[in-house]
Amino acid sequence: MTVKSFIDGATKRVAQIYPEQEAKNIVLRLVEHFLSIPNYKIYSEPKMAIKPEKVLELNSALEEICKKRPLQYVLGYTEFAQLKIRVKEGVLIPRPETEELVYKIVEEFEDGSSDINILDVCTGSGCIAYALADAIPEAMVYGCDISDDALKVACKQRVKIAGSRPIFFWADALSQPPAGIPKFDIIVSNPPYVRFSEAELMDENVLKYEPSIALFVKDEEPLLYYKSIALWAKQLLKKGGKLYFEINEAFGIEVTQMLEQEGFVNIKLSKDINSKDRFVSAQI
Repeated sequence: MTVKSFIDGATKRVAQIYPEQEAKNIVLRLVEHFLSIPNYKIYSEPKMAIKPEKVLELNSALEEICKKRPLQYVLGYTEFAQLKIRVKEGVLIPRPETEELVYKIVEEFEDGSSDINILDVCTGSGCIAYALADAIPEAMVYGCDISDDALKVACKQRVKIAGSRPIFFWADALSQPPAGIPKFDIIVSNPPYVRFSEAELMDENVLKYEPSIALFVKDEEPLLYYKSIALWAKQLLKKGGKLYFEINEAFGIEVTQMLEQEGFVNIKLSKDINSKDRFVSAQI
């Protein structure tokens, strides 16, 4: 079997469940990954023969894709802020909007101290923590989560970063913060914010494979995590420290009002690349 024949056949199969261009992109990613070849070589050498053992690997991965298993889980990683972040079932797949949040923090960061601490609440795979440790190498970054599965993945990431590896610990964002942790210059969180009533609008592969604990909140308590993490921030942020949230686009005003009531200042609601209310920042 040649590279071209596999791509053509696989794309036809995947296009039965995904739009054609998305299907082709998925198949190309599979070929790049399992054959360890760059994208340009796929086009420059379409008649390249695929070894039988690699055909088996590709067909096995293709079967998983056709079951709507997310590509990132099939590959075992995703690209995030120029880092290769490991993911598997039980850990939320990082989204492009969360990358935007990281870049926003880095852009606004003011270097004026040799003692910089950052906390990522609901860290999941650790993608935010590692990306910030890479972009702000002088910082000591911490991450916490309630999921043991997520913490195992976060701790075992193999990414090379400019700064020190983040420190991860177990914590429930809806309870009091653990004793003994330091004060922070920045607290960031992308907590669960999808209402259960919004599940019907989501893709089947997300609902079937990604952890609901990292996605959903009750309809009657859409700000549950934001209220609790705001209280964490009031206790743990240094004077002048900043809090950053990724939010449900439907509750931008409500989150800003809640933060104002809690005494935060310089509150800013901003949009993502799709012009949806997605981020809130505030200062204590």
